[in-house]
Amino acid sequence: MSIRSFLGLGLLGVDMADDAVHVVELIRRRGQLACRHCGSAALAAGVMLEGNVEDLQGLASAVRLACRNSGSGCTRVALAMPATSLITHVIRLQAGLPEEQLEILVELEAAQYMPFALEDASLDFVILGPAPPLAGQTAREIEVLLVAARRASVQRRLDAAAAAGLTPVVMDSEALALQAAVGQDGWQALPDGGLAYQLAWGLALHRYAR
Repeated sequence: MSIRSFLGLGLLGVDMADDAVHVVELIRRRGQLACRHCGSAALAAGVMLEGNVEDLQGLASAVRLACRNSGSGCTRVALAMPATSLITHVIRLQAGLPEEQLEILVELEAAQYMPFALEDASLDFVILGPAPPLAGQTAREIEVLLVAARRASVQRRLDAAAAAGLTPVVMDSEALALQAAVGQDGWQALPDGGLAYQLAWGLALHRYAR
């Protein structure tokens, strides 16, 4: 689903960490983003292990509790995958290709960098912009960022959210969500200096097409 399709609708950023679940919903006030709802719930030992979902129902229960503690009634959520679960690589491709051909070439390139079969992967990509010209090169190229993860790992997070009664609409990377939050003010005012909520804040920013 494209970001445009849920602009103006509520979106809850959900951080599934190893020790707790944190959620944030944002609102725009006088042109500034502010926290509308936030909440958390501790995770029992072993529910998450190094970013992997080990106990799906235990995670779903914690997500439900975090949402209830936040006071938010929003069911549309943005989730994230940890960097340790992602494979990222920047590739160069010919500029001006039709979208269908670009997707095929991205998949062919991605297969070279993944330690597992392409059919076992969840794959996404984003065009970064024109690629710097190489010596003697005449054809224009673009740089494309590949992001891939094991489909089963992605699905476990989606299933946990669904079991908690939520509808995932975004799957981001934790690194990019944290980077987005750093560029914003407001999260620092949340409990404990906001650090525990920084990732959830960055994910909630997707509501505003960051």
